Amino acid sequence: MTVRSPEEGVYPLIVSRSGRTLSVDEFVAVDGDSVRISGTYPLGARPLRIVSPENAAWSAYRNTRRQHDARVAELLEAGEGTIVRLSEVTMSTASILWSIPDLYPGTIASTLARAESVVMLEGWDDQLALDRVPSIAPDNRLITDVVRAARRSLARTAGQDSSVQFIRSFVEKVDDPDKKAMLMAELVVAYTDSLQTDLAVETASELRRRFPDSEWASWASRATYELENLMPGMTAPGFTIVTRDGERVSSSDINQGFILLEFYEPLDQVFLRELARRNAVIEALDGSILRAVSMSVDPDSAVNEALFDGRDLPGMFSYLPDGRQSAVAQAYNVHVLPTRYLIDPDGRIVSKYRGPAMNAIEQDLAAVINSLEDLQTLPGRRTPANRP
Repeated sequence: MTVRSPEEGVYPLIVSRSGRTLSVDEFVAVDGDSVRISGTYPLGARPLRIVSPENAAWSAYRNTRRQHDARVAELLEAGEGTIVRLSEVTMSTASILWSIPDLYPGTIASTLARAESVVMLEGWDDQLALDRVPSIAPDNRLITDVVRAARRSLARTAGQDSSVQFIRSFVEKVDDPDKKAMLMAELVVAYTDSLQTDLAVETASELRRRFPDSEWASWASRATYELENLMPGMTAPGFTIVTRDGERVSSSDINQGFILLEFYEPLDQVFLRELARRNAVIEALDGSILRAVSMSVDPDSAVNEALFDGRDLPGMFSYLPDGRQSAVAQAYNVHVLPTRYLIDPDGRIVSKYRGPAMNAIEQDLAAVINSLEDLQTLPGRRTPANRP
């Protein structure tokens, strides 16, 4: 029989009988590929056999990824997740992924495997990642991920200016409008990282002009607002909230020490995974150097209160009834959760964090503490720790 699909790609393969699902698998549909599917039901622990060059390549790619994830999980669970061991596993997986095209040339999985190998090497072996980038075609499905990873590798090995030039060259090579827009967004990030704020704003404006109806136009608007209002050193937007205890508090009332301002959702997995570390940091510093102000963008009060069941959470909490559309969430450009800002005693932004960020927050707070300890040795200096 002939299988038709809107485009080449990986699709779910569902086998059912009388309305009951018997098995769910993945199937690679490529023009001209001849596939044989076999299986005896009930399958039990046996897989459905999907035999073709394309699907054999996909199986090799998928199994390599699964084995990598399992090995990393085993190391972490055993307390052996050292940099050396994780590096060994990552380098081994990257090597296997890179070799898949030698066994299954010209397949979808082989192009994805080569690209993912480069992405995986970033941060572990930056030079090898960069050496492999020229082998990735501009029309690769993962080209934007490859360029992002390579940009970071190049920034570490050759500096931010080189990474900016690299992104600019790729923007011109890519023809697909979606990918070109994504790469222009990465160019905005590169200019921002290299402290070329004017060029970042200019590129974001060009992105909006060239792709007005894309999701990246909205991204560019948010990026422009952030570049003009929420960069480190700028005055943080003021706010007034009602706390969980019913107290009306404004940012001007919280004038002791640094503020860790965070926007979260109580069911967000990133926030929940980091909750214990967040609590430990705030309990250690709360009231002396650091005050935490946490704002939930989930308008459901029952969901918000459930977070406190069996937990004693440090810091000041507020529930925003309008969620991400509330004035304070808009002022702080909340889009990815959790979003956090570290604000100094003078009301200026020290740093901002999106997604998993406790490592970076702990490092920045350690630098703040060291700086305050140095200041306290100077006569006549007033810091958050020694204010009257």
